[in-house]
Amino acid sequence: MIGKPSPARASLPRAQWLGCHRVELDECDSTNDDAARLARAGARHGTVVIARAQRAGRGRDGRAWASPRDAGLYLSAVIRPPLPLVDVPPVTLAIGIGVCDAARTMGAAAMLKWPNDVLVHGKKLAGVLVEAHSQGNRLESIVVGIGVNLAAAALPPELLATATTLEHATGAPVDRAAFIEQLLAQVERWMDRYIASGLSAIAPSWHERMAQGIAARARVDGADLSGEVAGLDGDGALLLRDSVGRLHRVRSGDVEVIRPTPVPEPVPESLTPPC
Repeated sequence: MIGKPSPARASLPRAQWLGCHRVELDECDSTNDDAARLARAGARHGTVVIARAQRAGRGRDGRAWASPRDAGLYLSAVIRPPLPLVDVPPVTLAIGIGVCDAARTMGAAAMLKWPNDVLVHGKKLAGVLVEAHSQGNRLESIVVGIGVNLAAAALPPELLATATTLEHATGAPVDRAAFIEQLLAQVERWMDRYIASGLSAIAPSWHERMAQGIAARARVDGADLSGEVAGLDGDGALLLRDSVGRLHRVRSGDVEVIRPTPVPEPVPESLTPPC
């Protein structure tokens, strides 16, 4: 079992290619949309778009991502990896490890929920959205969107039960610039590892960071199934353990997480609910 990481954990060197060119925006509809436009215009590998606020931020399956001004990190990157299209989906897992490790380095007890969320005590801290852009069967670029809840102030009260912030998770104000550098370095590290050596090079690390007690339901071979998330298959598919202990392999589009197991944590009176 993984305990709470130490805030004193050593930082990585600065990223070499991720964030090599940065576009800083005051506000936009979606950093992923802006990054996609830059990608189509020929933006270089590693170009990053960061906004202080988004009017139409989104997550997986088109879900809205609340993006109040200066309350979170809203970042998208243009990645041009030498990968066939079939090897793109596990990129989400590599990026998730990087985001998780960046949060841990800041002192948060972060864990991963398949396929693209970072949790702290069962509440959502961050999400990842990967959108591939191709020409025929050839991958042209990947736009990687990362949203991290940072500040505890001025965030929607209705989401207190399901979300948290880095400030709340660490008990201290967040140095936004330092966190961005740590995030870029960690994500670059795990992306490089996956691109160089494939899923087998990152799967054990993903398992070590996997949140426990996650219940999910899925449709397998035409039948509805509920069970507990048990880890990853060899190609990054989800393994779901049913009520009698059998394992079922499920693809991303066929699964819905029912709930993380709630973990009690104190909520400071001064905390404004997170997004």
